[in-house]
Amino acid sequence: MKKLYFSIFFALCFFQLTAQNTWSSIAPFGGGERERGVAFVIGGRAYVGTGIDSANLCRSDIWEYDPGTNSWTQKANLPGPGRRDAIAFTIGSRGYVGTGINTILAFTGTKRRDLYEYNPITNTWTAKDNWPGNFNGGVYYASAFSAGDKGYLVCGKYGPSYYSDELWEYNPAVNDWAQKQSIPGGTRYGVTAFSISGKGYVGCGSDENYFLNNFYEYDPQTDEWTEKASFPGSPRFNAVGLAISGRGYIGMGTDGGYQKDFYEYNPATDTWLQKASLPGSERRSCVAFTIGGYGYVGTGKGPDGVKRSMYKYKPYFLFDNPNDNQRIVATVSPNPIQQQANITLKNIIPEKSTLNVFDMNGISVYQDENYAATSFTFNRKGLADGIYFYEITVMENNEKHYLSGKLYLQ
Repeated sequence: MKKLYFSIFFALCFFQLTAQNTWSSIAPFGGGERERGVAFVIGGRAYVGTGIDSANLCRSDIWEYDPGTNSWTQKANLPGPGRRDAIAFTIGSRGYVGTGINTILAFTGTKRRDLYEYNPITNTWTAKDNWPGNFNGGVYYASAFSAGDKGYLVCGKYGPSYYSDELWEYNPAVNDWAQKQSIPGGTRYGVTAFSISGKGYVGCGSDENYFLNNFYEYDPQTDEWTEKASFPGSPRFNAVGLAISGRGYIGMGTDGGYQKDFYEYNPATDTWLQKASLPGSERRSCVAFTIGGYGYVGTGKGPDGVKRSMYKYKPYFLFDNPNDNQRIVATVSPNPIQQQANITLKNIIPEKSTLNVFDMNGISVYQDENYAATSFTFNRKGLADGIYFYEITVMENNEKHYLSGKLYLQ
């Protein structure tokens, strides 16, 4: 039994098309309540740990999550003291964790500059070359991503009112760090980072005085940054970032309060779309990772305290890639439209569909339903020239999937 629906959302100051997706609860984090931890993925399993527990203690434990059994298994602790606000990334079949600070109160703690490599086969950690920045003084609140066969540490906090705009590249082949071009826009910490197709994407964070929402792409091949469309949510700090199937995602975090909203970034069009919010209460300082085309977000801290709950996110994408053999997609032909167009669905056989078309003010101007095939005809029926928005929501096996797109009438 399959059904097709449509939905739309609009922001207060501008029209924003949204493509809602689905979240589901998974087994809570095996190490208990935790915030400001790290996560990395190797071979279809996630490794989550470190951070601050509900007793305000910095931890060094590491837990493996198996999505096949939806279960957690404790692994070898990260060497050295417990820590918070560390970095983590994956290169090939190895995970890397390092930096951070070893107490909840920064002025009593020691900033870390160490880096360790994790081998999941032997469940062992190996010390690697220390991060050399800040005059060998360590860093916390930095962020990290991997691109190709290298890892990257970006921005961070060196001390009270002392922040970084630096980018450092770690090369595991020679076990060495090299400083790269600094991110534009000044120093900041608590930024959000992920990578897509060999490029890094970094945004948000704080420069002490202001929360930020600017967003940049880094190309390791040219060692150059390019400013991209700003994150459309409120400027924020300690948000999560992850990439799924060529799209980036940023959400949660704090803008002075706690947030639970979630946005998708399409690097091909340099555009953002709001997605379904995280279930439950708002939170910041979560962990996030991707396994097998699904995103995972959890732990963190919210208005009611430190969290251990975890959620799985199932994305569906706008139909700008009709050649994709896995995504539910649709094509509109012709588009621009003079009188009518065919909308053809792929990877879904609907039993029923309802078409809603909205103008730029978010007003519904066209509705139709009861299409039982994988293609149907939209007739403009006297609508004025301009840009309109249509939406599709797929119900399959009691699970909703949402799609959306634009119609250009001329």
